[in-house]
Amino acid sequence: MNPRIKEKRSKPFRLIKALFGCMVLFFIPGLFITFTVPSFTIELTRVNQERVDATVLKNLIFILPVSKYTVTNLVKIESETIDGGLIGEGDRSTGEAEDEGLLLLKGVQDESIEVYISPRNLDAVEEEVQYFITESKEPFLRLWVVSNWKFGVVLPGGILLFGLAAFLSSVWAIITGQPLRSDGAIVKEVQDNK
Repeated sequence: MNPRIKEKRSKPFRLIKALFGCMVLFFIPGLFITFTVPSFTIELTRVNQERVDATVLKNLIFILPVSKYTVTNLVKIESETIDGGLIGEGDRSTGEAEDEGLLLLKGVQDESIEVYISPRNLDAVEEEVQYFITESKEPFLRLWVVSNWKFGVVLPGGILLFGLAAFLSSVWAIITGQPLRSDGAIVKEVQDNK
């Protein structure tokens, strides 16, 4: 008797089940992480020689915009690095929190947008935006920035890539009809010659 239980559902149903399972296990944690540590898309548009408008999109999963902020007639850019400080209280500090970079885009009518950027990239982004406003003749500039590389890109990216690999291996097993063993090799069915 074969100890393996054969799946009796249709292949499309099993594919949908695999997709749903991978989304719950991998996509939702990646979504939550990128919600707490987002990436941003900064779009600068030159309306005329004297006016540049800025639009900032807050992204989930690196590319899905969830909120949009706009400043018309961008006139001033400020940046600062916010010290993360110590974790813990008083003499019981357990470590140091990471610093944050803040880019502030200000418009003529007291409009402003705060964009959190990794301190490592803050100066380069500020210089590029400033150059676009003052000297560049290009009509459009788009920048993708992240607030924290480790927790905003590497961690969710690894989770999502692992989820994609799990989904693709499930699809392969469903399509070929050969389940995967726990050590990664494909189990081949042995026909009884009885």
